[in-house]
Amino acid sequence: MSKKNEQKKGLLSSLERVGNKLPHPIYIFMIMALIVVIVSALVAGTTVVHPGTGNEEVVKSLATREGLIWILDNVVKNFTKFPPLGMVLVMMIGLGLAEEAGLLRTMLRKVIVGAPKTLVTFIVVFSGIMGNIAGSATFVVIPPLGGLIFKTLKRHPIAGIAAGFSGVAAGLSANLIITPTDILSAGITEKAAQIINPAITVHPAVNWFFMIASTVVLSLVGVFVTERIVEPRLGKYDTQHASDTDIGDEEGLMMITEYERKGLKFAGIVTIFYFILMALMVVPNNGILRDPVLGTIVPSPFISSMIPILLVWFMLAALAYGIGAKTIKNSNDVIKYMTDSMKSFAGFIVLCFFAAQFVEFFAYTNLGLLLAVKGAAFLNTSGFVGIPLVIAFIIFVSLINFLIGSSSAKWALLAPIFVPMFMEVGFSPAYTQAAYRIADSVTNCISPLEPFLPFIIICAQRFDKRSGLGTVISTMIPYALVYLVSWTLLLVIWSLLNLPLGPGAFMNL
Repeated sequence: MSKKNEQKKGLLSSLERVGNKLPHPIYIFMIMALIVVIVSALVAGTTVVHPGTGNEEVVKSLATREGLIWILDNVVKNFTKFPPLGMVLVMMIGLGLAEEAGLLRTMLRKVIVGAPKTLVTFIVVFSGIMGNIAGSATFVVIPPLGGLIFKTLKRHPIAGIAAGFSGVAAGLSANLIITPTDILSAGITEKAAQIINPAITVHPAVNWFFMIASTVVLSLVGVFVTERIVEPRLGKYDTQHASDTDIGDEEGLMMITEYERKGLKFAGIVTIFYFILMALMVVPNNGILRDPVLGTIVPSPFISSMIPILLVWFMLAALAYGIGAKTIKNSNDVIKYMTDSMKSFAGFIVLCFFAAQFVEFFAYTNLGLLLAVKGAAFLNTSGFVGIPLVIAFIIFVSLINFLIGSSSAKWALLAPIFVPMFMEVGFSPAYTQAAYRIADSVTNCISPLEPFLPFIIICAQRFDKRSGLGTVISTMIPYALVYLVSWTLLLVIWSLLNLPLGPGAFMNL
């Protein structure tokens, strides 16, 4: 290993050690909740003018008899009304069924294996980005497939692995459709925004238009990095360094059975009919999913009911696929798959309990309001506002990503601070959320806290047994840097043109 790679490995190892020494996100929320209790007692009685109502609000202490009673009375309420909890779990019923039945995995394989040679790199990166809707399955399907396809085309297989991993990890937040990330982020953002405006709502589609554009841009950027930077650096693939490990299982990923093809056909037919039905209820001026008074799409029951609409679509498509592919043999399989998919969310549910307490403590004491108003006043006085502020925020969060891996935990910690503060300098919650999602994604592919990084190293070693952490990191750094710059630049251009981030969602309030 070169001295340069050893230095990179040493730096990443140091970051890994620091990150591993941090408490689990659940303990972080416990600590933060305790800090809120202590700080609220220290500054109790401080007044702040509510920017929305103009009323004078007082910071309330939780370290009093009234505060203790409020905590005991609201522990359960805080948990059950925490927006991300119900929204994500409902969505995962349909997505879980689609995943357990095999629809998502087969669809990803079909897209990549059937790609024209001239578009292989684009399809590998694009499939990685789109595949984030399938959760962890994407990490174990797309990168190995990319490596095998590149090897088949006599290209360097590690470049194929890197291209797939860049889409899966660095492009995590982007997609052409609404994903669990949109739902989870919107729920946390809405709760934070209500510190300033209790009537505000943040629907899951607030970043949809921007994420559609991001998917295309990142896919093209991934092609550029792979073909102009990574592949030339790797050079010609030398098979003499290939591992003796049997990769038969990976090659099996490229096989699509006749039953799977039939299942995809059934799912496609169901999807077409479902989309036609949705169009009939939305497109006509008197459509039943339009606003009954204004006749608009934004706002409308269609936007506010996005989660159940997606839930039904995934369930119907999964059922159709399962019947065609024979992965669903009876009604009990459906219940089993939906139940199994929920088992992996036990940790998320526990995390939501403690995150909800921290968020509600912050709101009840008015510390969030105080911090937002004082912080915004400081930013306005210093002149550090506008696009430079957003760029600084993106860089700040992308660095935090090396220390706290969980996206939902980071946003639950940061949103109550930055969403209200940025609202006070004129940024909409949707805009702050979009900036966060960029920062949360781009450094995943080089973060030592990325749980699938060891798997990527193993994949690389099957094609070159000399590969290690330094190899993977040095290969992925160009993706992280170029994705960071290009995605941030896209947001800047989006801001300057004042384009909608999603239905009814713009940069400014």
